[in-house]
Amino acid sequence: MPVTELAPALPTPAAPALDASRRWLLAQSALLALSALLLYAAFEGTDLDRALARTLFDAELGSFPWRHSWFLEAVMHRTAKQVTYVLVAASLYVCWQGWKGRLDWLPPRNALLAALGMVAIPLATSTAKLLTARYCPWDIIDFGGYAPYLGLFEAAPAGIKGGQCFPAGHASTGFLWIVWAVALRPAGLRAARGALGVGLLAGALLGTARMLQGAHFLSHTLWTLWLAWAASVLLAVVVRAELGAGARRAA
Repeated sequence: MPVTELAPALPTPAAPALDASRRWLLAQSALLALSALLLYAAFEGTDLDRALARTLFDAELGSFPWRHSWFLEAVMHRTAKQVTYVLVAASLYVCWQGWKGRLDWLPPRNALLAALGMVAIPLATSTAKLLTARYCPWDIIDFGGYAPYLGLFEAAPAGIKGGQCFPAGHASTGFLWIVWAVALRPAGLRAARGALGVGLLAGALLGTARMLQGAHFLSHTLWTLWLAWAASVLLAVVVRAELGAGARRAA
């Protein structure tokens, strides 16, 4: 009987994609650890927070001049928050379509990642506020308030209720869009980087607005960015999202 030669088995495309995803996750984990150390050293080892806040504080008036700015309060604070609610609701509908398999560029697990991230990032920020005792700049004695400036792990002094100003809640409504930078990796690096840019810009604008008002120190905003980034990576692992860059192109 003739012997039929078997063609050599071709490598499956899933293996390289899996290796790339693991490398990406390892790189993100290393960057998160390094950035946490840098943030801690920069703000706990120096007086950078108060030094920057002093440039926004009017010692003669005894207050932050921009604290009651109509634009910062009505537009950048209240209106921006309401707009975010609408955009998140619309994005959740997009996530539902992806979860049902109707979007080639958004795999079901990535749709779940985006949906969970948009909800979890603000919730994680609010929860972290309950675990720390840091005060807002306008509460600090240096800036006309009643409370001392506390380090990251310091407890509130006896007789004074602990602050709930860390991390920055309002900035988290901008940084929550960073989760899309992870969820959109299968659609290509351009889509992922675009989402990252939107998240960074939104969070920076909203965080800066509150800093100008004396509601947050710079470290509050930067730690919120770190938290949003860490939550996005962790959720990607939990839901086993597709992380291969460009595995699916947007139609």
